[in-house]
Amino acid sequence: MWSFAARTLRSTALRPALAPCSSGASHAARAGIATTSSSRASGLDLFVDPWRSLSEEKQKEDVIGREWQARELRLKSFDDLHALWYVLLREKNMLQTEKYLARANRVQPRAAHRIGKVRRTMARIKHVLSERAIEDAGDDWKKRKQFMDIINAR
Repeated sequence: MWSFAARTLRSTALRPALAPCSSGASHAARAGIATTSSSRASGLDLFVDPWRSLSEEKQKEDVIGREWQARELRLKSFDDLHALWYVLLREKNMLQTEKYLARANRVQPRAAHRIGKVRRTMARIKHVLSERAIEDAGDDWKKRKQFMDIINAR
């Protein structure tokens, strides 16, 4: 099993620094992670909810996924968590755009509850990675701080 540092360095060395949109869908597909964002969308369409074009009846029929629990995330590999993070980041950006558009049009956002699910799942991913970092670092406080700085992007 890879240590936290080896998993982190290996995954960041193999991927471009900030290219989540171009590689996020392929990582998500390989990890078996479903997204509500359309994989056929490109450019600025990635930041607009694909549900916007559906009728209200169709929107009520369609099921939105639930948030991930920490116990489920603990079973995922580092690469799966990494892919899920960028899928959630893209979803969060799309929901923030929808919120902005709703505010600009002076209407209520249609799916305000979804952003909470995304944020809670992202916080849980950080928590799971922190647990792994603490376990891998053991009593070495310097190593633990280094791992936590990576997780918290400092």
